[in-house]
Amino acid sequence: MKSFLKTVLAVMVGLFATSVLGTFLLTCTMISSLAMADGSSSNVSTQPGDVMFLKINGEVTEIPSALPFSFDPMSGFQMAQDHSLRSYLNAIAIAKVDPNIVGIYLNTDGMSASPASYEAIHDALADFRTSGKWVIAYNDSYSLGQYYVSSVADSLFVNTIGTVALDGLTSTRLYPKALLDKLGIEMQVFRVGTFKSAVEPYMIEHMSEANRLQIETYLRNIWNQMAGEIAASRNLTVEKVNMLANEPVSYMSHEELATTGLVDGMLYKSDVEQKILALTGHDELQGVTASSLVQGCYERWFPQDRDTKVAVLYAAGEISSESHNTTGDDGIYYEDLIADIRDIADDDDVAAVVLRVNSPGGSAFASEQIWKALTDLKAKKPLVVSMGDYAASGGYYISCMADYIFAEPNTLTGSIGVFGVVPNFSKLVTGKFGVNFEEVKTHQFGPLTATRALSSAEKQKVQSGIEEFYTLFTHRCAEGRNLPIENILEVAGGRVWTGGDAQRFGLVDELGNVDQAVAKAAELAGLADVPYSKVSYPFPKSSLESFLELMEENTNDLTLRVADKVLGSTPADRSVIRFIGGLQRADHVQARTFDAVVF
Repeated sequence: MKSFLKTVLAVMVGLFATSVLGTFLLTCTMISSLAMADGSSSNVSTQPGDVMFLKINGEVTEIPSALPFSFDPMSGFQMAQDHSLRSYLNAIAIAKVDPNIVGIYLNTDGMSASPASYEAIHDALADFRTSGKWVIAYNDSYSLGQYYVSSVADSLFVNTIGTVALDGLTSTRLYPKALLDKLGIEMQVFRVGTFKSAVEPYMIEHMSEANRLQIETYLRNIWNQMAGEIAASRNLTVEKVNMLANEPVSYMSHEELATTGLVDGMLYKSDVEQKILALTGHDELQGVTASSLVQGCYERWFPQDRDTKVAVLYAAGEISSESHNTTGDDGIYYEDLIADIRDIADDDDVAAVVLRVNSPGGSAFASEQIWKALTDLKAKKPLVVSMGDYAASGGYYISCMADYIFAEPNTLTGSIGVFGVVPNFSKLVTGKFGVNFEEVKTHQFGPLTATRALSSAEKQKVQSGIEEFYTLFTHRCAEGRNLPIENILEVAGGRVWTGGDAQRFGLVDELGNVDQAVAKAAELAGLADVPYSKVSYPFPKSSLESFLELMEENTNDLTLRVADKVLGSTPADRSVIRFIGGLQRADHVQARTFDAVVF
């Protein structure tokens, strides 16, 4: 028996030692590889007649991931690819000015994005074509967003048995209140703003008329923008595009699709590539990928070392109540962002600043701290805001004090409103599991916990705090936009607007992209005749730093990532998971919106 136990113990110790040693060696190998990658430089050079292969096959983010690789619960860790909007726009800009590049071969199979990001890439490709170079697009099949981006091409092809999903726009919301009631989970909600819909699913079982109105309004605005540009690119009328969307196109036979004017041909991929060869005069496809072009050529065409600089500071993701990013997750961590703001403010080489905001908001406390830091920055140098997919609620809060604000026509902004959520799980654990919570307090009010319902006096206090912050929010907007408070109150109430409506109400100054915002910032700084560099902040961390930070990631964050991957199959699904996960760590007072447009 002793011999058997010794054997079992030896095997267990051996397995443990092997596991530890294997993990150690793997970690050392990865650290070594990442360190070598950080120290390497790319020497990409283009050749006459090159084609840029622009393949967009993932979810487009505002900026590159903070982590050098991603986690997939099915296959483990994988090296991350750069699917950032910034990278794609930079690649198109290089291809436009590089005389060796004759055209772009565009493929958007697998691409997903929000409306303003689709629009930004579409517009960049349209600008590329003004150089006299061509764009040829091919997909096996097109979603609506993919087709919108590709419609600007000189020639647009789809597979012989492919489809085009020109079916219009949809926004889907999950309303779980009835289920929560059955489970005994009460979400105690406090808000200011009839249109503040982020918490509506916890209050009622069906969409309110106010929320339906605002969603219908901005969906119609986004669709009209897209339909007009598709019609112009494809030499169709808007009426024809709307008629096709009502068919809908995705249910057409292949013979019918070929006659709509939406595509220039239904071909195999190899046939499309033969057309590209005919344009270039080469025997085989010759060119560079978009990612290698950005890594190897960007500074050659857009120098970063000039004495005078315009800083582009990216604020992307939800505004977190956590001060620092210790996990590598995307988002706005207020003390990290404030540190960058102060560094830029103190840098004498930086003459002006563009704040690129792509955020649905988040913590009210963190938003106010960022607002203060940006106000201090604005006192030293011009500050221009460029809005991306979202600059809503807290995202608008940190934008409103700028000297000048740009939004994309399809930016979702506004949502000037506040809410708070205090969950109560007492009915669940008591009714289902027989567990009681007993509380002893020295005073009338105790901490807000999830173990009991709030008293009427506590609810009144929380609601008063929400209303007080709403008053501060609206006054910040009125002062920042130099508008009477009455004007702000008319468009506030938590309502979401697209960029065009926001401009009409004075919430933004002009419709345009980040490059136009940079030009405006340079103008305000008096740089008309001064060469300057456009420099992005924050500076990316090395792969090694990001890897070591990932090793510190806690179990809750990892669990949320797994749920995001397994359950979040669509942008709307992922938004729900991230929203619920965020509430677990959030302040009680939130300035955020929750709306997803599904293509």
